[in-house]
Amino acid sequence: MANLFGLHEMAARENVAKRLKEGKRVSFRELLYPIMQGYDSVAVKADVELGGTDQRFNLLAGRTIQPSYGQTPQNILMTALMEGTDGRKMSSSWGNVINITIDEPNDMFGKVMSINDELIKKYFVLATRVGINGN
Repeated sequence: MANLFGLHEMAARENVAKRLKEGKRVSFRELLYPIMQGYDSVAVKADVELGGTDQRFNLLAGRTIQPSYGQTPQNILMTALMEGTDGRKMSSSWGNVINITIDEPNDMFGKVMSINDELIKKYFVLATRVGINGN
């Protein structure tokens, strides 16, 4: 599987390229992760995989690997990322999430009210069923 990918493809990924340019460490685990995620698509014989836009390379890895195992490449569906309460990508490991099943209503309200005003439109579009034009 690894021979299906070149170093230039791994190094071109935005998060890897940025760190290499800054002289920061990139682990082999990070380079192998897309290959392993791609093989997951083979193992489950996926016909579609859903992920955030930050997972594009990993999602496409499944499409690259599947034909080598006689499978039709999966379709992928990417969703926009929602920033967390601190403006970074929402992540439970960063603690910047609004947990709709865990947080108390008053805590959820407080977190939503603390969101930067520039993100309100994006939150509205991504977290409601109302379209941008009211549809």
